[in-house]
Amino acid sequence: MRRQSDIRDQTRTGQGRRARDRLLVGEVPPVPDAAARLSPSEIENLLLFVSDDLRESALAVSGIEAFLVRAQRLLESRAASAEDIAELLQTDLEDRVQSLDDALGALRRSMTELGSRL
Repeated sequence: MRRQSDIRDQTRTGQGRRARDRLLVGEVPPVPDAAARLSPSEIENLLLFVSDDLRESALAVSGIEAFLVRAQRLLESRAASAEDIAELLQTDLEDRVQSLDDALGALRRSMTELGSRL
């Protein structure tokens, strides 16, 4: 399943998955010697994956924060109506929470991968 932030106006080519996705599900060749250290470029690649997951998590949190700010302003407003509250509740909050859950799960997996390979 693709993240909401990954969906573009264009259709996908259908050719393969992102390298990060392959890494997170273990579709990478194992290190020949378990005690071998990673090269600087391999560490850099893993850090890029972690950075991507951090960015995705931050985007999801900012969407939830926007909802919370709108809710607070609405509740503090003396002119708030039932229609205003109904409109607020029609936001995609559940999708944003799901995106955050997905992003945090990916972040945890990529951090675990980085920790296990260092």
